[in-house]
Amino acid sequence: MSKFCLPGALGGHVFRANKDLHHESILEKFNLTGELSGAGTGSWLQCHGEELVSISPIDGQSLGTVRCAAGKDYEDVVSQAVEAFEYWRLVPAPRRGDIVRQIGNALRQNKKELGALVTLERKIRVEGEGEVQEMIDIADFAVGQSRMLYGLSMHSERPGHRMYEQWHLGRRRDYELLIFRWRYGRGMPCWR
Repeated sequence: MSKFCLPGALGGHVFRANKDLHHESILEKFNLTGELSGAGTGSWLQCHGEELVSISPIDGQSLGTVRCAAGKDYEDVVSQAVEAFEYWRLVPAPRRGDIVRQIGNALRQNKKELGALVTLERKIRVEGEGEVQEMIDIADFAVGQSRMLYGLSMHSERPGHRMYEQWHLGRRRDYELLIFRWRYGRGMPCWR
């Protein structure tokens, strides 16, 4: 047993829960083999930072290698994120919610495998799947929030369109009527 594994019931349980896992097959399923990039913008960047080796606390084996982002890589990520924001903010909220729903469904479909991936970091299988379930729950919550239609401004299904409450008090007559109604309503209880 590795020096990172706790002795006793908890440590033994963690070790037994992970003993039958095939690290390689889990990592291969999610294409997490070889040297991985530490930054991406929709696709992985060729990073130029230091190498980070992930070691399993269960048995001390190497799980993988990540090439960290350097300063230049960070600048590329930020500039592309700004460009993406300019597009993303024009996507109607219900459509953004649908994209998040699809992410939640992908998590649901791969819950067991993703839970097994989390167990490589020294958690029991149930706890690993619980971590994935939390992500699913947050995705479901975000989908609901994308459909909240309240307030003075509401989400629209149409790109470039908004629905909002607007008062049209542009003409002199509109102001006169508004003041008359206010004074009339206020003064009525005082009439004899």
